[in-house]
Amino acid sequence: MKKFLCCFLIICASFLTGCFNYNDIDKVIFATACIIDVDSQDNPIIYVEAFKPQKTVTSSSNSDQRILFKGSRKTMFETIRDINLSSNYKLNYTQNMGIIFTQKAAERSMKDFIDFFERDQEFVLRANIAILKGCPDNFINMKLKGQEYLGVFIHDLIKNIPSSSREVMTSLNDFLNEMHTKSKTSVIPMVQIKQDQPENRIEIGDGAIITNYKMVDTLRRETALGYNFMLNNINGGSMEVTNPDISSKYIGLEILKNTTKTKMYYDGKKLVVKKIINTKASISEAQNKLNLNQASIKAIEANAERNIIYACDDIFKQYKDKNLDIFHITEDFQRRYPRENSDNIFQKSQLKMDVHVSIEGSSLKTNFGG
Repeated sequence: MKKFLCCFLIICASFLTGCFNYNDIDKVIFATACIIDVDSQDNPIIYVEAFKPQKTVTSSSNSDQRILFKGSRKTMFETIRDINLSSNYKLNYTQNMGIIFTQKAAERSMKDFIDFFERDQEFVLRANIAILKGCPDNFINMKLKGQEYLGVFIHDLIKNIPSSSREVMTSLNDFLNEMHTKSKTSVIPMVQIKQDQPENRIEIGDGAIITNYKMVDTLRRETALGYNFMLNNINGGSMEVTNPDISSKYIGLEILKNTTKTKMYYDGKKLVVKKIINTKASISEAQNKLNLNQASIKAIEANAERNIIYACDDIFKQYKDKNLDIFHITEDFQRRYPRENSDNIFQKSQLKMDVHVSIEGSSLKTNFGG
């Protein structure tokens, strides 16, 4: 037994000598965001935001340094390798948090560029994907207070989206999956520099509608409420309804919980898409005054239900007229009716809404205002 243990220890000492592909962390530059633009010949222009960990002289604590790179060649892979030639250490993309295409690149086509992020082993599929509205040079050279790195800031910004009912969010993995559906349509967030602020700010505004890797339309932020209700993307946020006591004033509702279920009925000619929406909300604000009683609560609930129905009906009609299946109805139909022909099924579909809103919490108070 002792002889066996000695042989085992000798083998371990000979072959298990350390980590595979080990690098000192202060000899690696980590990318946090990549911005992809195109030149006049449709060649990619890549901007890389990165940080270099480094140990301070006065203490053993770690600090880091923000570094920007830019390169352009015929292909994405060639451009990335060309960028490495201007760096004293190899760039590592395992920590990349944002893949951002300029609007110019998205409107021409993302198809020639996206394969690199799907195929390269360093890039992670959970990274956020977005469209940049504006100049990439101005964007990447922005200095933000409170967060030095744009990639980290956009990651946190998109992570905070569930607190809003009017924003869209998509990961690289979600986008690639949607590009492999029959409709090949996805909605991804658009980021831009916010102009009406006393200091530099980035905001998520509209949604970019991508069909077959090409940006074809824009989902306006003000219409995204109906889109998110349709796709069960509401985790929180706000709604505004008419004050039942003063028709010219509004009541703000905070969405506490929402579930949207989809049912489909197909008779061989037309498809009925039924959306069953159940929303719980509380009153967060009442303009002027509100006499809160059982009757006014019922009126607020009815107003909220009408608003949701209108928002969903309006956006469904708008994009049905454009034949842009941003609601994934074709994909859902294929799963439910695999033996039926799904060609042009979106144009054969009709929307039916069943909405229920319940007001919670605020019913404990008798009134607001005077």
